[in-house]
Amino acid sequence: MRRTVMQIHNHSFRGVQAPRRGLTIALRTLCLAALTAGAVSGAGVPNARADFQAGWVAYERGDFLTAYNEWQPLAEKGETRAQFNIGVMYDEGKGLTQDRSKAIEWWTKAAKNGDAQAQHNLGLAYLAGTGVGQDYAEAVSWLKRAAGSGLIRSQYALGRMYDYGFGVEKNEAEAAKWIRMAADQGFDKAQYNMGKRYRDGIGVTKDKDAATKWFMAAAERGHVRAQHYTGLRYLSGDGVKKDAIAALMWLTLSARAGDRAAAKDRENLVSRLPRADRQQAESLADKWRPKQASAGG
Repeated sequence: MRRTVMQIHNHSFRGVQAPRRGLTIALRTLCLAALTAGAVSGAGVPNARADFQAGWVAYERGDFLTAYNEWQPLAEKGETRAQFNIGVMYDEGKGLTQDRSKAIEWWTKAAKNGDAQAQHNLGLAYLAGTGVGQDYAEAVSWLKRAAGSGLIRSQYALGRMYDYGFGVEKNEAEAAKWIRMAADQGFDKAQYNMGKRYRDGIGVTKDKDAATKWFMAAAERGHVRAQHYTGLRYLSGDGVKKDAIAALMWLTLSARAGDRAAAKDRENLVSRLPRADRQQAESLADKWRPKQASAGG
């Protein structure tokens, strides 16, 4: 499993507000396609925080063995961030011999202590059968815990499990409920998915206005297909007022990102618009910047 290293700010230790630094997960493609961190339990003791920080500083400079030596005693004492991070180190083989079974072992400890990131990773591991036997029911169990803690990617993954009937009875309404939670927190893939649901009436009542709203929300965060669909909606006036310039802007953005269908639609639209409109749309596309997604994992 591929993981990325980053900082997570402003998580609480037991009654003490302090910045949390740790390792967090990257979106990973699994058998459900585009599924894929969280709550933390710590002693809140200054020395423990200093030891964890020393490990983080070592990790940032690439001294993985020192990081492990700082974190391992904390992990043995039940410090969930250290447990999770050691799991990532075993998973990636950084400073340690790569061993997914050991990664699972440490993530399981952190997950049982309530760490949502570890719960999410376990869910994906059981889903894919990576380091453990494939077990959809167990995957659902862990994803539910992480999703219940508000972890966005777990909410989305759990929704997709209900879509496919993996480990649970297939239930499109339940899928829509969990995916909507992730969409409400700004996850572009969930927003795009909700757009399709409202367009096609999958787990929700068909609603073209709602479909357009969600496609536009995802488009504004840089989702390429959503940008294509948003362009088409501005072109047709489906759920939004017709606007050829806005249509061309969104089609241009999608085409620039490699969407071939959008490029074709853009070419057709360009041939029908006056030069001034084309220039305005190009200028808007040049100035456009994506909205920042939620930091909720």
